[in-house]
Amino acid sequence: MKKLIDNYFLFARVFPCIISTLPLFVLAFFLSKDIELKGLVQFLSSLKFYGGITLSLVALYFFAQIIRFISKLFEVSYFTGGIGFPTTYLMTYADDTFSKSYKDKYRELIKQDFGIDLLDEIGEAKNTEEAKKRLDEVTKHVILKVKEGYLVLKHNIWYGFVRNLIGGAIFSVIFCLMNIVIGITIVKSSLLVIISSVLFVPYVLLLVFWKPLLRQNAEAYAKQLIAEYISVSR
Repeated sequence: MKKLIDNYFLFARVFPCIISTLPLFVLAFFLSKDIELKGLVQFLSSLKFYGGITLSLVALYFFAQIIRFISKLFEVSYFTGGIGFPTTYLMTYADDTFSKSYKDKYRELIKQDFGIDLLDEIGEAKNTEEAKKRLDEVTKHVILKVKEGYLVLKHNIWYGFVRNLIGGAIFSVIFCLMNIVIGITIVKSSLLVIISSVLFVPYVLLLVFWKPLLRQNAEAYAKQLIAEYISVSR
């Protein structure tokens, strides 16, 4: 079990899942005043399977996988369906983030390490799509070369955290709205309505600003990955 729960899985998948289900924890607290319901929840959460794995842990893992799937859809729709991943467009000559000499050095090292020819500035101008395709293809090689790196892993974890939090926010908004309805009609608790309304705001903001949040953190990871690759390949 310890081997499966590494830093990335814990911080980039489990934590966003817990934050996303926070409204459900709030609801469970208010509903726990019902003795029968409280007993049912305690019974289900205490069930254990092979290796002492509880039902709540299984549910958490399952929900984390759903969030990851939704988050990937956000990622693909924005990067693959649009501007491309930062590891690709940042190293094109058309992008002015890095200097020309920096990009030339990157191409030299790619050729040296993997025997892959990336198009130069003239070649890229003639065939932009082919240039981007090659840059995209070589990214996996770069990741394997750098591995966890010095700061690459931290940037990757933070990017994964933000990306999965965005995907989970969809469910969080639904949970908050559900809580508000339950608080008004069933539980009749103004406190539940207030807490859920307060939680509703940051979740909605995540969905409103998901594009700049995703791009900013993806670029931070890409820049660190490229910098560490150049550093270890010299």
